[in-house]
Amino acid sequence: MTTRRTRTDLRRRAVALLDQQLWCWGRDVARPEGNVLLGLGMCRYRSAEPGPDRTAYTGRVAGDGVVWLWGFGLLYCLPDLGGVFLRRSGFEPLLLDRPPGRPVHRPEHVGPCARPVTARQRATAGTLVRAAADWIAGYEHWVAETFGAAYREATLAARDKAPAVPAQDMAKAWGHLAKKALRFAPQAPPGGARGTLLANVCPLIPSPPAPALPRERREVARQQRYRTA
Repeated sequence: MTTRRTRTDLRRRAVALLDQQLWCWGRDVARPEGNVLLGLGMCRYRSAEPGPDRTAYTGRVAGDGVVWLWGFGLLYCLPDLGGVFLRRSGFEPLLLDRPPGRPVHRPEHVGPCARPVTARQRATAGTLVRAAADWIAGYEHWVAETFGAAYREATLAARDKAPAVPAQDMAKAWGHLAKKALRFAPQAPPGGARGTLLANVCPLIPSPPAPALPRERREVARQQRYRTA
C-alpha cells in the first residue's frame, strides 16, 4: 500500500511539473527579446491549423537522439530504444518505435503509441523517461545560467496558478524525477543533465519514414529490439 501511494504521489508531482514546464516553454517561445528555443538551435514547424499548442519544435540531442516539443506534450527518442511520448495530462509514458518522419501537430498524429506492458517495455520506458528528464534538467540549468534566475521567476509569476515547483528548484525537480525513473531502467542513457543540450542546430530535416515491413517481419524486428534494449 505504501509503495502504491508513493508511486501515486510521484506521478502526481510529475504531472504538475510537466504542465508547468510546458507553460514555461510556451513563455520561452514568446519572449519579447527573442524565441528561446530558436536561440538554442531548435527548429520550428508551424501548423496550418490555428492554435497555440500546434507549433512543433525539434532538435537532435546527445547520443543521436531527437526531442520534439509541443504545447500538448513532448517526445524523446534514442536510437535502438525508440521514443517515449508524454502528454500534458497524466504523465503516462507511451512507447513508439521511431520519431515521426515529418512534423506533426496533433497528439493523435505523433505515431502508433502503446503503453509499456512487459518488463522489458517498462524498462525501456524508464530509460527514456530518465533521459528526457535529464535533458529538461539541463535545459533549466542553461536557462538560469543564460538569462538569470529572475527570468524564470517572472515566467512563473505570470501564470494564473501557484507554481508546482519554485523557479529555482525546477532543474533539481527534474533531476529528482530522473533518479526515480532509474528504478525501471536497466542502463543509463548517454550524456548527463549538464551535457550538450542539442547535438546540432537548424536546419534539422526529419528522416523520411522507413518503408513498411510485412506484419511477420515487424513482429520479429520488434522482439529483437526489446531483447537487445
